[in-house]
Amino acid sequence: MLATTSIQEFAVRLASREPAPGGGSAAAVSGLLGVSLLEMVLNLTVGRSDFADQADFLVQKQKELAVLHKKVEEMIDADATAFNELMATFALPKSTEEEKKFRSRAIQEATIKASEVPLEVAGLCLQMLQIAGTLMGKINPHAASDLLVSALSSHAAVRSALLNTAINLPGLKDPAVAASMEKRLREIIAVADAQAETIYKVMYAEPPFTVMKG
Repeated sequence: MLATTSIQEFAVRLASREPAPGGGSAAAVSGLLGVSLLEMVLNLTVGRSDFADQADFLVQKQKELAVLHKKVEEMIDADATAFNELMATFALPKSTEEEKKFRSRAIQEATIKASEVPLEVAGLCLQMLQIAGTLMGKINPHAASDLLVSALSSHAAVRSALLNTAINLPGLKDPAVAASMEKRLREIIAVADAQAETIYKVMYAEPPFTVMKG
């Protein structure tokens, strides 16, 4: 399983000529980094006396992030599996009309799955961004840069995952399915971009991060 390989091994496989893991799995890894950093931020905050009034809220966010962590970790392998299954359908026989019809259906089913998995990744990473937004001003100030890196990683993961949905949309033969996925893609990216921009605007307005403003 990709999720249990070392960082070094995953990087080697990603750099190889193998078609998977590819950009989709890399997007999920970005999301995993984002959620892990956010968990670290909370672990450095929960239990501090100066945030005692936020304890219940912070512990609830820890629980939510633990669920997201598990789900996005699973997506690293799910994306590679979906891509490999799609590639396998193109190798199906097509000598007879019956084989052609079976192959065409299989390709469509696999294309839908290969589009849905990164959509799910993007949705999970959007939730991370939204949680990050609720934590501003409620965390250990020494972990503020970690919250920002988490937001950057999660935002990149959303956009990276959606690229992997977008590239599959032209292969969907059912206009209704394609339209539904495109609608969801546009909704996620709009909300994610707005949430990320809010985080950057707020946190880059305060020292020492003002140096990061363009």
